[in-house]
Amino acid sequence: MATGFEIHDLVWAKMKGFPAWPGKIIEPKPEVKRPANNKKVHHFIFFFGSENYAWIPEENIYLYSDHRDKFKLEKRIPKGFKEALEAIEDELKEKPFIKTFKTKELPSIDEELAQIFPGKPSGSPQKDYTREPLKGKKRKKTDAGKDGNKSMETQNTVRRKRMSNSDDNPKPKKAKVIAKVTGSPSKLTLSPDHKLKPKIRAELPSPRPEHNLPMSPPSHSYIQASLSPGNASASTQIEETLLKVKPVAKPSIIPTPMRIGFLGLGIMGQGMVMNLLRSGHEVTVWNRTALKCRDFVKSGAFKGNNPAEVVQSCDITFSCVADTTAVKDLVFGNYGVLQGISKGKCYVEMSTIDEETMQDVAEAITARGGVFLESPVVGSRVPALEGQLIILAAGERKLYDECYSCFEAIGKKSLYLGADIGAATRMKLIVNMVMGTVVAGLAEAMAMAEKVGLDQEDVAEVLSVGALSCPTVIHKSQAILSQRYDPHFPLQHQQKDLRLALLLGDKVEQPLYVASAANELYKKARRLGYGESDISAVYRAASN
Repeated sequence: MATGFEIHDLVWAKMKGFPAWPGKIIEPKPEVKRPANNKKVHHFIFFFGSENYAWIPEENIYLYSDHRDKFKLEKRIPKGFKEALEAIEDELKEKPFIKTFKTKELPSIDEELAQIFPGKPSGSPQKDYTREPLKGKKRKKTDAGKDGNKSMETQNTVRRKRMSNSDDNPKPKKAKVIAKVTGSPSKLTLSPDHKLKPKIRAELPSPRPEHNLPMSPPSHSYIQASLSPGNASASTQIEETLLKVKPVAKPSIIPTPMRIGFLGLGIMGQGMVMNLLRSGHEVTVWNRTALKCRDFVKSGAFKGNNPAEVVQSCDITFSCVADTTAVKDLVFGNYGVLQGISKGKCYVEMSTIDEETMQDVAEAITARGGVFLESPVVGSRVPALEGQLIILAAGERKLYDECYSCFEAIGKKSLYLGADIGAATRMKLIVNMVMGTVVAGLAEAMAMAEKVGLDQEDVAEVLSVGALSCPTVIHKSQAILSQRYDPHFPLQHQQKDLRLALLLGDKVEQPLYVASAANELYKKARRLGYGESDISAVYRAASN
């Protein structure tokens, strides 16, 4: 086992579920909790090609200079891996001299695959992620082993320490986008070389002459807060990475010539709007917090002063907001959507709300001569950024067809479920009910594993290579292990969807025992203060 690592050492580090990745040992971050397993020596690793860091067992860390070419992948290369290699090589050039020592060799990716899939030829297709065999709990070292370690430590103390001019959190000189979370330790990477066409349009285009825009100031419910970044909460600030993530490559999209409006720039709306802009659509945006519009205007969007103005100046207006109350305020409030609707105006509601409210909005829109389509989406933050959402639509078929290029830009598949308003909402609530119960079950399993003396990392690994392996189980188990609950899908929204699903079950007299129990667990997590965290934070309620 490798010993004698120091701060600033350049290493290969292996997280469970990922290939060996170029990294650097840095000073631990106080906000990142140390591993519960004190029997293993861990080091705090910064991963090149990302802004991520983690505690890694010493047995999975290998000096980069000793294994410089050993773990360079020639096939199944994760996105961001080449950039990470470039970054560590640049860092290596700045080192005054190189430290070496003999370590136990880490198995290559092909060797690991042969262990996981015995009997299969090396060229057979496999999943993007790989695994090493479970090692279980380590036995106590013998006295001889302890003496050997002391001897190695003595040798290491006389070695010359290397100097480093870089700080503890170096940013890679080159970084490209990771389109999928699996495949590398990073979640998202910056893409400085990916830029939108420089067309800056800070003012809303002139409306067509037949429409009269409401020019008086909006009511209190639509006052746009002019917040500085220092005053805005974490939930209202736009993460720069969200605006620079490259979507998954798709066939060329021919944007509709229609003017597109988009109301709501939350976790989901941000990704959808950026993909509409990237695909060449003309988009006018509005958000209750004006700060969020700024970066989209820089990227080529127009900015509306209120929802009614956006609807009047656009042919098709999309909306994606948090909940039923937000939808009602947006549509029926002063200077809301309804005041901008006139004959032929099209409105697409993408929010996840209750069926009755969706039908009320549809009736109000059509009563004023507008055209309505409900279109909730399946997916969370990363699919929204990558343009890989699933669109569920119901309502006017002609409008669904007119939204084709928009749906192509923001999603990987769209389904038309008929003219019955509410059908798409019912489908979305059922899908999210399954999601909520699965993650709640995972949280309880991880909490139980800890209490019965199992290593949670081993549990996550077993789940990831068996029949239960899926992105949700893999990603949420990793979030639980790292105790990082960055909101890909806010917990409070999941609990809201479970509540709506239970109401739907009551309406048709369908017992929902499992969903009801899961809902109580999410309610407990909200009471503990994890409402704005990711749904994986339900683990805190299960383990409390």
